[in-house]
Amino acid sequence: MNSSEQFENFEKIQKNFLNGKIAQFIDVYIRKNKVWSAEQIHSEFLEKVNFEIENKVYSVEPKYENYVTEENKKELEKKHSALNWLITENGKKLTLERFNQKLQNTKVIADRKSPIIDRLSFGFKNDEKLFFEINHGRSGKYSYLQSKELEKVIVNPWTIKHVNLELTEKFNCNIFNCLEKLSTSYLEKKFVEYWKLKYSSEENPALIPEVCGLSSKFYYFTYKDNIYSTKSEILEEITERVYISNFRYDFLLVNFKNQKIAFIELDGFEHHKTRKQQTIDSIKRNNASKNKVVLFTFTSKRINEDIESVFNELDSFLK
Repeated sequence: MNSSEQFENFEKIQKNFLNGKIAQFIDVYIRKNKVWSAEQIHSEFLEKVNFEIENKVYSVEPKYENYVTEENKKELEKKHSALNWLITENGKKLTLERFNQKLQNTKVIADRKSPIIDRLSFGFKNDEKLFFEINHGRSGKYSYLQSKELEKVIVNPWTIKHVNLELTEKFNCNIFNCLEKLSTSYLEKKFVEYWKLKYSSEENPALIPEVCGLSSKFYYFTYKDNIYSTKSEILEEITERVYISNFRYDFLLVNFKNQKIAFIELDGFEHHKTRKQQTIDSIKRNNASKNKVVLFTFTSKRINEDIESVFNELDSFLK
């Protein structure tokens, strides 16, 4: 029995599951990478499938068994079985054929530059009026645009024009409204005013304030007055409550033209001299490095006395 015949023998729920998994993977991959071959995509797809199999992504953990219906358990078992088929010879053959076919139909997207990120959260998470989530290439928080729809999206990602389109549609505001509401300190206001004088053209990268997450939110953990970047760093038996805090960067810039991304931190000495804040600053540096994002840090002295040199430094990033 060949790969297509085996696929057709699956139940409808399994075929829908496999079709969705294959289609979503390639749509996301093409959006994020320069695609050279179907084999390249296939290799990374199999890595993801193997990871999900090894970690039993479509299995019910024992501690949750009493909370899952028998119907849901059977559905997960069918998905897990279909997932295992993908790493058989016939499964590999079918997915490689699908990737080759998809590439031929999505050349317009495959030849584009990467948007670098596809989702961005900024603002104050505890205030719904001052919290914003915007996308590129997504139709919702978790859903991606189909390839044919994505081909119609011609605005450059993360420019002022793109960000304003997202904000207008979803929140009835624009990036300049957000900068005014979220940039509250003296240093931030001064930085924003200078920025607007130089880079207000809608084709420039947008200056995005109080960035608290890319694809996922940024968090640190507090336990017994100590701060940790991950929960696993707390090596002792936990006897007190662990507090989770979302941290933010002052600003974000995404230079789509040159495929660069940077966080900007304005360093007011009084605020950053405490031990707690120094630890958070260290977590921010590590997080930026992990996400392969450049981190610019500008002191209050430099912003107050020589703000032009700050923007000269940014110019090389933006050009």
